[in-house]
Amino acid sequence: MRLSIHLQPRAKDVQRWSRGDVPARLVKANNAREVWLVPLGSPGLYVKRFPAEILRDRAAKEAGLLQALEEAGIPCPRFVALARDKKGSYILTEEIPDARPLADLLKEATPLARVLLQDLGRLSRKLHDAGFDHQDFHAGNVLVRDTDLYVIDVHRAGQKKSLSHDRRLDRVAFTAMSFMETRPRTDLLRFFKAYGLTKKEEWVDVWARLRKLHHEYFLGRQKRVFKEGTGFGIKGSLYYRKGIDLDAIVHQIDHGRREVIRKTRTETLERVDGTLFVKATTPARAKKIWENSQGLLLRGIDTPRLWILEKRWVAGEWVESVDLTTYIQTHYETLVRTERLAFVDRLARIVRRLHDYGAYHGDLKAGNVLVGSGRVLIIDLDRVRFSETVSDARRRYNLAQLNAAVTPPLTRTDRLRFLDAYLGNCKAWRQRRGEWIRELMAATRARKHRWPLQ
Repeated sequence: MRLSIHLQPRAKDVQRWSRGDVPARLVKANNAREVWLVPLGSPGLYVKRFPAEILRDRAAKEAGLLQALEEAGIPCPRFVALARDKKGSYILTEEIPDARPLADLLKEATPLARVLLQDLGRLSRKLHDAGFDHQDFHAGNVLVRDTDLYVIDVHRAGQKKSLSHDRRLDRVAFTAMSFMETRPRTDLLRFFKAYGLTKKEEWVDVWARLRKLHHEYFLGRQKRVFKEGTGFGIKGSLYYRKGIDLDAIVHQIDHGRREVIRKTRTETLERVDGTLFVKATTPARAKKIWENSQGLLLRGIDTPRLWILEKRWVAGEWVESVDLTTYIQTHYETLVRTERLAFVDRLARIVRRLHDYGAYHGDLKAGNVLVGSGRVLIIDLDRVRFSETVSDARRRYNLAQLNAAVTPPLTRTDRLRFLDAYLGNCKAWRQRRGEWIRELMAATRARKHRWPLQ
């Protein structure tokens, strides 16, 4: 092994590591790199190994960037040494004791989270002003110790004389995407303002970029269901979700007790041993259901988890439930008032989230919404389409589909509560609430509903 020691006071620790004298703990491993924590000295050492490459050395690149960050006065791990052997190239850095990922801290409901987001905005601006283009600068790649933020994992970064305004806004949007799920929208504005974006037009611009990035991120993640990787695998003609006992489930499908739940000319839905379902359909629809199921789960929309895709069928968890129409007719009236309000609000927020995350269900009738086992699930997923935005017209169409399919004892007041919960605090929609009601009712009547107006 060839060694190049940068931080001489740590030379003995580096030598001991190179001889394998101290056991290392693997903390991260993927196709791009492996990372170990080595308990040598104080603080300990992190060792990152990149695969051997002929035309580049990513360890050396990261070392140069860490030195440049230090020269620019931007907190980062201290670069200790470089090494190289047949397995690849290594960079050794000092551990930052008692540090936590910013992403973890932002999940906690404390006033400190807001302060840290403002600090993150200022740190982002400082990086960009110094010409650093960290292409993976998210809340998970920032460590917090006391009140200091540290930039880590810079092997994908670069440094230029200056960054264009367009590139800066793209990077601000990328960073904001990493915490938008855990923080309220007001904290997004705090981050933008701390970065230096003070005009409403700039906020709208970054929001549009963020929404586009979010859509592309989800599409990329859901395509992984057709690839061998950490979450999904391929065995012969089967695609499967990793973490399941594939052989046991296949055996159950082949030999378990089957009960036909629904059968049409092109599809059959069967329950097997009361614990899983098998849906046989056309190859094209089976592939759409397999991919769209993961697409909804990624976006935080509950749907039965699928275990296996074969050419003409999918198999997944059986959830004891009833469709929304049956639930309203048999369970809703037995709920106390607070439970009714909570259910209506929950259902509205699920549909709003579906749309806010670019998912449109072409057949969102009550029969395709299941309620049971403490869950509200969306099914029949071959009609789901994903886009950056769902238009107001399509939103209203889905709401009309539900409104037309749900019968009493759901009252007119319940329906208006549902709409108000769906509209939320969107000022523009609330100002047009009357227009939404008129258009929803027109679309509902066009579906030839049979429930009386109460």
